[in-house]
Amino acid sequence: MKKHLAFIFLICIGFGGLAQKSDTLNLDSLPYHSPKKATLLSLVVPGLGQVYNKKYWKIPLVYAIIGTPLYFALEESKLYNEFKDAYVAEELGNSHKYTGVYNSTQLNSLLQNHRQNRDLFFVLTAAAYAMNILDAAVDAHLYNFDVSDDLSASLKPSFQFDRAGNRMIPSMTLSLKFTKKSHQNAF
Repeated sequence: MKKHLAFIFLICIGFGGLAQKSDTLNLDSLPYHSPKKATLLSLVVPGLGQVYNKKYWKIPLVYAIIGTPLYFALEESKLYNEFKDAYVAEELGNSHKYTGVYNSTQLNSLLQNHRQNRDLFFVLTAAAYAMNILDAAVDAHLYNFDVSDDLSASLKPSFQFDRAGNRMIPSMTLSLKFTKKSHQNAF
């Protein structure tokens, strides 16, 4: 009896497979989009990889994310040099911009503080530059990835009957829906 049910089951699966229409994506028909090229372009000029990936809206974000810490790094560098010159002048006994305002210990503390801030902002600038390159590479890899509205998932609670324990067991049902839109012209 089990062999007959298994045979009927396999035949139903076979006919069901024949009845389905194949909507497979032919990867050879897609234009090649080089992640290496996007990475190199973004490495040479920030934002150029995003242009290659046709993600033009990201270009202002790239420059804002790289430019903000760079601006603060340059400001901290200017203050560092200013306090360094004042500290050296204070140690030599010469007059400087902060004479009578800060003593030698305070100038040294301000000098170290601005040096640390400058270094931190340069590290943040380098990290933002690296994120720009990484974003271009990932976008290039996912360039031909289908992100249409036709992809959906639903998670619903359900119950399943346990024959061994003769009881209902709560469970979750995950339903994935993959459909292709009909691109027929309305006119």
